[in-house]
Amino acid sequence: MKANLLYGAAIWTFLSAAAFFSGCSDDDAYKDVDGQSPTLELTSDHVRTLTGYEFKIAGKITDKDGIRSIQLKCSELYLDKMIDLSSIYSEPLYEYDLNYGFTIPAKTEGDSFTVKVAVTDLGGRVSENNVLITMDGDYTKPILSPSTGLFSTDINIVLSEGTSKKFKFTAKDEGESDRGLGYLELRVPDLDILERVEMEEEGIKNGTLECTVTFPSDKTGTYPLTICAADWLGNITEKEYTVLVSKVEDYKNLYLVDFEGTDNKLLTGDDVWGIPMPIERSTNFTYKARYYSATPNTPIRFVSSKSSFNVCFGDDKNAPGKLTGISEDVQPIILPEKGYYEIVMNTEEGTYAVKKYIPDDEPLIEGSDQIAYNPDDSGREEYKFKLGLAGDGFTGAGWNTNNLLYLKQDADNLYCFTTELEIPKTGNVKLTITPNHPWGWWPSPFWRFDGKNEIFVPENGLPDNVAKYVSKGTYTFVFDTHLCQSKLLKK
Repeated sequence: MKANLLYGAAIWTFLSAAAFFSGCSDDDAYKDVDGQSPTLELTSDHVRTLTGYEFKIAGKITDKDGIRSIQLKCSELYLDKMIDLSSIYSEPLYEYDLNYGFTIPAKTEGDSFTVKVAVTDLGGRVSENNVLITMDGDYTKPILSPSTGLFSTDINIVLSEGTSKKFKFTAKDEGESDRGLGYLELRVPDLDILERVEMEEEGIKNGTLECTVTFPSDKTGTYPLTICAADWLGNITEKEYTVLVSKVEDYKNLYLVDFEGTDNKLLTGDDVWGIPMPIERSTNFTYKARYYSATPNTPIRFVSSKSSFNVCFGDDKNAPGKLTGISEDVQPIILPEKGYYEIVMNTEEGTYAVKKYIPDDEPLIEGSDQIAYNPDDSGREEYKFKLGLAGDGFTGAGWNTNNLLYLKQDADNLYCFTTELEIPKTGNVKLTITPNHPWGWWPSPFWRFDGKNEIFVPENGLPDNVAKYVSKGTYTFVFDTHLCQSKLLKK
């Protein structure tokens, strides 16, 4: 089998050696130690590659007398490489890690070649081995396709709902030079879970792993889960997931309800957003709500859906001071006084704590004295502070800070601002809350509306306002500058 000349292709070597140095490199001083030929252990005696790709010949060489040289030779590839260790190193090497790599040129002709590897020790004894090089390599990784609905970034196994879960994913290795799949695997090492499908022969291009995994009921916690597909030549594609094994479901979102009653219509009325109010998820099962109670003895509970009381957490009437999600045992948590509260709870442990606090940020004061100043031309103008709405889709809308729809500050809570918002026709509404400015500048602080998530984001947290689709009508708009929370309530 013939091969074209290498046409200047890169032939290079990564060489590393681990040796015990002793004696002398002078041939005149050499004495046999064991009189045995070198030991040559190749990592593989068959390398599958393709033209244009680099491959490596690797192995471990040992000799008690010391290694003189290594020769790699293949006349069909015009390869004749001599690695003269005795001239490279000043002391004899007794162990040597071979890792020689080169690239098959794109114009190489032929299907297979034999590279002879010969090792000579300082006593002149030689060990030889052959490496078969064939042009049937595979350098393309398989493609993984997890089944929608069975895999997500975070997988929650709720033990109260059963310990088993179904998993399914497919893989393919369909490229022209691909050799087909080798195996598919799902594993959770920390729980000793391993599911594997082996392909019986080369050339199988598509495969499926479908299994039901039973998780141990006595090991709650967060564990890495990996699915992988390997092709016939060892190219591997993996996807990593996190599986949470818990006693109860770990809800990604919870919402605060601040009124009595459990009729779902109370959640799905004409109000656009803010009832119920989204709260912060700190870590698994742990949530923190900050809330302003405008009246004494405000009742609050927490739901997992903005439109349903099906999952509801509150005080346990059978164990007051504890949190429960058992519907017949839930009673409201009572906030006894007016003011700001922080509520921290853990739905898995069934605990909650309520703390009243005073905000440490200063409120914005309507009517306070302000000065507009331009350092470029020393322009100066005094004016009174007002907070207002800029945007599109409501009466009085516009994007000029000297012509806003102004908000009115609440006398009882200086952090709270309200206005009446008229939507003349059903459609998209964009909102930015901003202080006024006589020259139309945009002073701080201001908040842009993320209509998708129904939240206001301070300053430049969003590249642009995200609109919210709102029905025609008259609404009350409420914004709390301390909580950065808002409501749009149908009048």
